[in-house]
Order: sequence, then structure tokens, then C-alpha cells
Amino acid sequence: MEGVQLSVCPRDVMVDERVSVKVSGLKPNQKVTIYSTIDGNKGEVFASCGCFQAKEDGTVDLNSTPALSGTYKGKDGMGFIWSMCATSGGKFGLRLLQSDVTKPQLVNISIHNGHHSLRDLCQGHSNPPMAAEVLNRWYKSPNVSRFPVNSGRLRGTLFLPNGPGPFPGVIDIYGAGGGIMEHRAALLASRGFAVYALAFFGYQDLQKTFNDLDLNYFKEAVIFLDTHPHIQSGGVGIIATSKGAELGQFLAIHCPLVKAIVNVNGMPYLSFSPIHDGHTSYPNAIELDLDLYEITDEGIVAKPGHCFDTSKFFKVWESDVKILTLCGTDDLNVHPDLQQLQADCFPAHKRDNIELVVYKGAGHLIDPPYSPHCRASFNKLLQNCLVWGGNPVDHAHAQEDSWRRTLNFFNKHLRNGCVKKGQVKSMI
Repeated sequence: MEGVQLSVCPRDVMVDERVSVKVSGLKPNQKVTIYSTIDGNKGEVFASCGCFQAKEDGTVDLNSTPALSGTYKGKDGMGFIWSMCATSGGKFGLRLLQSDVTKPQLVNISIHNGHHSLRDLCQGHSNPPMAAEVLNRWYKSPNVSRFPVNSGRLRGTLFLPNGPGPFPGVIDIYGAGGGIMEHRAALLASRGFAVYALAFFGYQDLQKTFNDLDLNYFKEAVIFLDTHPHIQSGGVGIIATSKGAELGQFLAIHCPLVKAIVNVNGMPYLSFSPIHDGHTSYPNAIELDLDLYEITDEGIVAKPGHCFDTSKFFKVWESDVKILTLCGTDDLNVHPDLQQLQADCFPAHKRDNIELVVYKGAGHLIDPPYSPHCRASFNKLLQNCLVWGGNPVDHAHAQEDSWRRTLNFFNKHLRNGCVKKGQVKSMI
């Protein structure tokens, strides 16, 4: 329709920033659909749609005009991103990840006359768009440099903000999927931290599984970060998910340089396999029993034999590490009650060392804000889709709120608690 304008402001943003999407030039009360798509890493397409009715002045503003139907409902200026789902090929269990954080995530946004279903839009069964725009979303700021890490046996990627520093250091660890994920590390570095995305198995020449891990590998990663000339000395932080969060807590007990941990749905004990520290072996509290996994229409629902014996929990309260624990009540991998049990283990004089934030309806994979909710994705170990849980609306809230808390937490406990290279802390 001639005269219709679609405005996206700004057009270049970091992924944790909100944008304003507005339409003008419509007829009063005209029915329209806003359709958005992102191409995934392997040719898959993620898409969303919202059906709107224009105001009397012929405008639609995603922040104030409610979506009447579509992949989300109501007033939510970022619903067109977080409500996206995989649409290509009928495959289930796809997760939208940015494998190359040096490139933007391109969001194609178009407006169509009338109300249309997501299926019809994806299949091209709608009128040509009246207007279209492209939004560029970045995980890595241009003011951040990316360096592959191949130091001794250490592997991964280091993200450093530009400038002399020194910057607070954070290690980013993901879970039992192996390999490396850089998106969260790049985004956190874009907020002023030096972040090491640490691979610990299933990557390059590292071991193929997470069995029989060596604690010294993780200690070396801490020392690597703490002694880096552009990174503050005196301690580092850890942000970790699932198996990574489990390992991060264990590391904090054995490495006083770990000062702050953001624990995203991690078990409070060693799971599935032991970990070694020289000649010492620390046993796992539970075994991996595939008989406890249930196959559903969505995929495999994990029902591991959780350990509720608090005597086997990590005694992180014996260290001075500060912990922010993020927990989803619909986590179908780690029982949410474990997080509360762990917090209850802290003695009264150490209770301030842990903060537990519980998100109703959120699942296991709490990622940076406005990431499309992934309820299930393919797991290499199980060779099937693993169901993570959560519903899109509550999970979106958890991701937005937890990211704000994460930045505040690290700013509080790392920027004020570490020293610059060459400085000595006062002993008075």
C-alpha cells in the first residue's frame, strides 16, 4: 500500500538492547500482520508474527499496540524476537545460535495487509509486503576484539574490550553439549568485561567427552585470565550453565581466585563422572542412567536420579565466593528444589554470599535477553532432542531480568574487588 512506512529504530543494536518498531500510513483500524524472520546457522529459518489493528491515526507501535494473535499476544515491543520459533523443514529441536559473533544477526521485518497465520506467511500464502526493513543485532561490539586461545592445552576464545584496561575477567562455561559457544561471552565483553569462552571437551584436540575431567585444566584457565596484562588481577568471575555451572562451583572450592559465580541451573554436586586433581579423584554423586529418561513427542525428558543428600553438595559456603543462582521452575533437567536446598545449606553468617532467583515458568537454557525460547534441542550424547522446559512468555522475562542481574552482580563483585596490575591491596 502506497504511503505505508515501517520504522525500526535503531537499526543496529546489541542483542540485549530494545528496539522500537512502528508502522505509519495505514488506514484507521486497518488489520495488518508484522512478520519477522532470522536465518539460522544451517539454513533453518526462525520466524514470528503478530496480528495488529491500526489505531485511528493509522499507526501501529509494537510497544503500545497489542498483538491480537500470532506467536505472542499483548503489548511487548520485543515479542517479535523472543517469540520466534523454527519453521523450516518441519524439524523440531532447533536452537537459534550465532556461530560467528563477528557478524550481525539479521532480522527481516515486513508488514502485510490483513491477519495471517505464521504457517501461511512462511509458505508465502499472503499478499506481498507493504513495507520491509532489516534489523542488525550484534553479540560483539566493534569495540571488542576476539582472540582464539591456544595456550598450552587451553582452548577457547578470549574477548577483550578495546583500550588499555585492565578489565574485570570472567570465564564463560556452557554444559554437556561440548564444543564452544561464544555468543554470551561476546555480549558480556561488550559490556566492559574481559571474557574467556572456555571449551573443555568436544573441541579441537580436547578430549571427546566430559568423563574424567582434570580440575587443573580449569585452574589453568583461571590463572591465564588473572595474569593477563589487560585483565585485573586478584580474582575472576564465572558465568556458567548446567554442567558448566556445576564445574564452576567445584572450581571455586579449590581455587580462591574465583570470586563470583553466576550459576544458571547447575547441579550443586558432581554429576555423572568423577573429576581429578593430580592423584586425587573426587567421585560423582549420581550416575548417568538412561533408563530414567522418558521419550515423549517433544523428545527426551531427563529424569536423572537427583541427589538430595546435602552432605554430597559442594561446600561452597566454606569459601568466600559470591554466587548468583538463576533457577527456572520448569527446568526439566535439573530439579529446581536443588537450588533452594543448596541455599539453605549456607550458615547464617555466610547467607549473604548466595542469592537465589527463581523464575516461574522458565526452563533450563536461560540465555541473554530477547533470545528465542528453546524448549528442546538436539543432544549429541543422547542422539535425540532433549527437552529443556519452560514456556516462551515466562522464559523471556527470566532472560531479560537475569541479564540485568548478571551485569549488576559482576560490576559489584569484580570491579570493586580486584586490583590493577602492579597494585598491592592494603593490608590495613
